[in-house]
Amino acid sequence: MQLDKIKKAIADYLETKELKLFDVSYHKADQILEVLLDEKMSMEDIEKTSDELSGLLDEYDEELPDKYFLDVSTVGVERPIRNEEELKEAIGNYIYVKTAKNEYYADLVSYEDGVLKLSVKDKTRMKIIEVDYKEIKKVRYAVKF
Repeated sequence: MQLDKIKKAIADYLETKELKLFDVSYHKADQILEVLLDEKMSMEDIEKTSDELSGLLDEYDEELPDKYFLDVSTVGVERPIRNEEELKEAIGNYIYVKTAKNEYYADLVSYEDGVLKLSVKDKTRMKIIEVDYKEIKKVRYAVKF
């Protein structure tokens, strides 16, 4: 499957609808083609967009597996942070960081030279910890309760 070709076609189509694409991925084990939109949308609008994309994808039958499920949704408030540029944009926000050894819910204080500085609560006080970007397994925005 040429996912880049499909992703470009979806992005181009969404642009004509003034919608922004966040990501397209294919989960082989579940046979799911996931399309994430960087928009706030009602369920009705998501369903309409899904139907439209389904029609568009019919033109790419040779690029797609015989059976797949199309899953169209929005990124939501706990959106993934995919790269260092997006990480820099997240400075000042509450995030979730997972490494091989630890998990943190913290405010991102800074990101410089491949190191995140996080303000985390340690019992009753706040402290700053550093996490090397290379150690991160997952990072996303989080909701503070």
